[in-house]
Amino acid sequence: MNDWKIRFVLIILFSAFLFYIVRGIIVVVDFQRVYIPPTSLALPAPYGNIIGVNDQPILQNNLSYDVYIDVGYAKTLSSIEGWKYPDRVIQVLDYFGKDPNSKTISSILKSGRGGIEIGLVDEKMVNNLPSDLKSFLNIQRVYVQTKVATSLEIIAKAIQGEYDKYVKPVKNGELVYNAFGPYALTSGIKTLVQPIGGDTVVTTIDPSIQAFAKQAIEYAVKTNAASGGEVIVSNPKTGAIIAMATTWGWDAPVMNVFEPGSSIKPLIFCAALQEGIVNVNSTFTGPYYIPNPNIPLVIKDAEVHPWPIDLREALVYSSDVAEMKIATDFIKTVGDTNYYNWFLRFGFGHKTGIDLPGEVDGFLTPPSQWYGIGGQEMAIGQSIAVTGVQLVMALNAVANGGYLIKPHVMREIVTPSGSIVEIYTPQATQIFNSEVTQIVRSFMVDVVQKGTGIPAQLSGVLVGGKTGTAEKSVNGKVSTKGPYFSIFYGFFPADDPQYSILVMVDQPSKGLYYGEDVAAPVFHEIGEYIIKMGYLENDQNHLFSSFSMPNLKGLTLNESLYLLRELSIPASKISFSGNGIIVSQSPPPNTPVSKIKNIILTLGPSF
Repeated sequence: MNDWKIRFVLIILFSAFLFYIVRGIIVVVDFQRVYIPPTSLALPAPYGNIIGVNDQPILQNNLSYDVYIDVGYAKTLSSIEGWKYPDRVIQVLDYFGKDPNSKTISSILKSGRGGIEIGLVDEKMVNNLPSDLKSFLNIQRVYVQTKVATSLEIIAKAIQGEYDKYVKPVKNGELVYNAFGPYALTSGIKTLVQPIGGDTVVTTIDPSIQAFAKQAIEYAVKTNAASGGEVIVSNPKTGAIIAMATTWGWDAPVMNVFEPGSSIKPLIFCAALQEGIVNVNSTFTGPYYIPNPNIPLVIKDAEVHPWPIDLREALVYSSDVAEMKIATDFIKTVGDTNYYNWFLRFGFGHKTGIDLPGEVDGFLTPPSQWYGIGGQEMAIGQSIAVTGVQLVMALNAVANGGYLIKPHVMREIVTPSGSIVEIYTPQATQIFNSEVTQIVRSFMVDVVQKGTGIPAQLSGVLVGGKTGTAEKSVNGKVSTKGPYFSIFYGFFPADDPQYSILVMVDQPSKGLYYGEDVAAPVFHEIGEYIIKMGYLENDQNHLFSSFSMPNLKGLTLNESLYLLRELSIPASKISFSGNGIIVSQSPPPNTPVSKIKNIILTLGPSF
């Protein structure tokens, strides 16, 4: 090839190269950069968990997937990818257990428009779905709260309602991608905003005891053909609710009311002892004639027993005669208002303040509205109405040494980072002297040992308790023929209670209705379960006055001698010195009676 031809070709190539360079410059100058907006992926924030003792779950926070079939897009894809519509859509429906022949779904498939909501499915189902069936699905990650057991359903819903502002997610996160370029595309993660989940609520509920209590009350209601029932298991020292079970579809222990009947007699005994209305040597004889000529009613005891009876026997026999006489003297001594105020101090007539929604006040008639023997009736649990949580809180004051402690289910609230937002602070008011509660607790032990509460006895552990049988109002009227509320409250170990259990069965209708026949056996079943599962503290000496030396400090000499006499300790073994109340004793509390040789009591002034 000639040199000039070579030059000519080079000139042409150079010119073409120069043309494209100039053209490129012009394009860059004349055209603005094309901006592709950033894309983002939502990162859902989880709910906080609600957990019970030992980190047992009550309400769990689980990752799920919300699946939606875009039917219109599926039909378009079928024509592009070459598969027959709606075959793959039907495969997806079958996979997720949806009926493609149902009226609604078949209509959508036929139209080829719109979509079908599958709903929430777990991660495993999404991961196992064949990839060729995912292209027309909209799959969103979401968190949902799941109750771990049916026995927890009602209490979990109540706790969730009370603490919703803590457990709900704080803020969803976001993953943002950046994208730029006129022709070339460069992309990457621009920002990552971490989701902020809800707080964890740590509760006092024991899911295992809750499950057993639920089973026990359901069985009692079924076998007694009752209309319903409820159980509360608590720690009488702290007010912690360990279990709260009911057969109704709502949180009945804070929402339902009932007459407590004889179950409140220990409260009246404590108040009467503290006011000096009675003492351990008081005796009673029956029957009791209503001191009102317009009410020709004679009160007799349901259980036949010899007369007279002392204060201890009055509780063991659940004597209405003794109770009415105590109430009459109580009102005469302190007046209507002060007598009524004692019921307010028990926590009746107003909410306990438990941290659960829907609590009601109960019913307590003021003196201005009493009629007939309204005041005296209150002492045997009539003409008043209480919730289960009110009654257990009041009776716990006898078990724990005199303190009315606000019941609670929350122990602490913890953020996802581990910081404590809130922690339970005990709220307690002393309503009884510890001395009178010790006396009445010993009476309540005998109720279970040899009185109306015998069916509540537990293996190897001493129990204190009280039965109650109350007439139920129907259309504003009550009848001695029923229906009834059957009630039992008990605590154990009796010398240092760790557990208290309240059982109420509403309207048993298979013949048996007394608290000892219907409610006390439920207490027994739950108590035996707690013992069997090893929930009692191992370092406790589970003995009480029937087998061991009681703590006499703070009692009067007469009260001390009375308790020692109940232990069958002869007076010849007892010596004392000084005046006032017991300030020291030998041997110390909980010494087995079998090892006691002599008892020395020292009395001194109270401060």
